[in-house]
Amino acid sequence: MSDTSKQRRDEDLAEPAVLEDDTVEDSQADEADEQAAVEDGVSEASAEASIAALVEAERERQAEEAAVEDAEEAVEREAPHDEPEDEAEGEDEAEPESEPETAAEPEPAPEPAKAPAKQPTKISAKSTASKPRKPKAPSRKLAVLGSPIAHSKSPQLHQAAYEALGMDWSYEAIDVTEDALPEFIAGLGPEWRGLSLTMPLKKAVLPLLTETDRIAEQTGGANTVLLDGEAVRGFNTDVAGIVRALQAAGLEQAHYVHILGGGATAASALVAAAELGADRVDAHVRDLERSAWIEPLANQLGLRVRIRPFSQADRSLDVPDLVISTLPGGTTTEAVYTDSTRRRSILFDVAYEPWPTPLARQWESVGGRVVSGLAMLAHQALLQVRVFVSGDPLQPLEDEEAVLAAMLDAVGIDAQGAPLEA
Repeated sequence: MSDTSKQRRDEDLAEPAVLEDDTVEDSQADEADEQAAVEDGVSEASAEASIAALVEAERERQAEEAAVEDAEEAVEREAPHDEPEDEAEGEDEAEPESEPETAAEPEPAPEPAKAPAKQPTKISAKSTASKPRKPKAPSRKLAVLGSPIAHSKSPQLHQAAYEALGMDWSYEAIDVTEDALPEFIAGLGPEWRGLSLTMPLKKAVLPLLTETDRIAEQTGGANTVLLDGEAVRGFNTDVAGIVRALQAAGLEQAHYVHILGGGATAASALVAAAELGADRVDAHVRDLERSAWIEPLANQLGLRVRIRPFSQADRSLDVPDLVISTLPGGTTTEAVYTDSTRRRSILFDVAYEPWPTPLARQWESVGGRVVSGLAMLAHQALLQVRVFVSGDPLQPLEDEEAVLAAMLDAVGIDAQGAPLEA
């Protein structure tokens, strides 16, 4: 073999060794890269596999949540609402739980759950019966006194007034005779605020008073007593009651007045006549001697007065503007008025029980105008309420118009004193 051929053979044999070394090096380099990649995290294939697993897990989670929501909706559909139970069950059978409702109208979404409201404490009938509530005691006490007194409508008037005023005051009727009056007043406690007085106590109370108002002094009688600490104050609201009742009925003035009766109320009628502008008064009485007090009072008031028996009530040719009867209810007298007088004069009868009185029936029989004593009772009671509330009969009450309306309604008369229609 020539040297040239030998050399070529040796080169050919040496070439593969060089290629093998390069492959080993490349393989080692790839393993190093893979090892480095694993050390840094995961390989690309592993990463893709992990991502796919996460996606699948998320899908499974969403599927589970959807299944839970479907189940909850199914439970809500099965629960009864406003529809009857058999209709609700029929709807559940017709519609699969797994499919959304499309044909039927969507049911309203259920309201969000609210915390249960605190319920008021309930008291059973048994517990109420075993532990009865004590009524709240009234803050002040009042009463009307007289004998007899059962017929009095003062309790209705006063209770209506205090209710309208929002006051928890009590007012009752108590039968008290003239002889028992001093002991009764002396025994009253601090819860008592005042008293209303009717016959025969208006004069009998005067010695028991620590002070009196001008009208009570003039008339010689008090129909209202205010218990003001140690003071026992007397007032007369009858006069203003007569005047206000007649003015409400439309009579503003009366120049010539007849008064029937000679008792304590007759004195109030005499003063009321003076306040209405009278200059002449005829007083017709049963006992002339016992009515002698009328003349001095009339003179004090500046009135010309004649005192006559009942039988001469309508012997004058002059027709009075006003006839005031102070006689007890149901009393008949010898006083007889002509039809002409009854048509032209206004009759004010202080009595109201029984009603109509004999005299009122005479007036009504010819179409004459009559004002019931209930009107006077209501207006004088309003002034008594003023006294009991503020201590002053001239101090108007809060929302007095509404108070008076409630009082008139309580005794069944309108603002003019006429009976309300049933």
